[in-house]
Amino acid sequence: MKVFISYGSSADQVTALRLQALGAVNGLTVYVPPAHTRQAVGTLLDPEAAQKLNDAEVVLGVVGEGLTEACRQELNTSMTLRKNMIVMSYPMFAPQLQPYFGSNLVVIDPQNPGAAEIGIVGHLKTLDAQQSTKKALLALGTLALGLLILSTADRS
Repeated sequence: MKVFISYGSSADQVTALRLQALGAVNGLTVYVPPAHTRQAVGTLLDPEAAQKLNDAEVVLGVVGEGLTEACRQELNTSMTLRKNMIVMSYPMFAPQLQPYFGSNLVVIDPQNPGAAEIGIVGHLKTLDAQQSTKKALLALGTLALGLLILSTADRS
């Protein structure tokens, strides 16, 4: 299964790369766009990222520390392509993301991780996707939840 992980900031890239490694160990083909694609100001997606996004069966958005233009474009493109996706965000970014990603958005509150777990499972129930796709999203979503909560604890 091919997975595309879009991330907001350089701090979020660490989480995305951890997820990539964990996904690979579990038999997933996971693509994380290189850091230089976050710095581009243009309106076009990086060509390699655009191809990988087109090929992906599942898209996971990780917006913990900020939202770059590249991340916004990747997530919007995945919506246009009707990809199975979850966008995970801290509460501070939820109001900014909610109008665009609606039910695909799962808010991660480190003080209440259970709500995010319920949100992930609830979102998966609404997807018209194969069981393997749902399992991949659940696994990656749960791993992202754990990594984002741990990264918050590390900063405390």
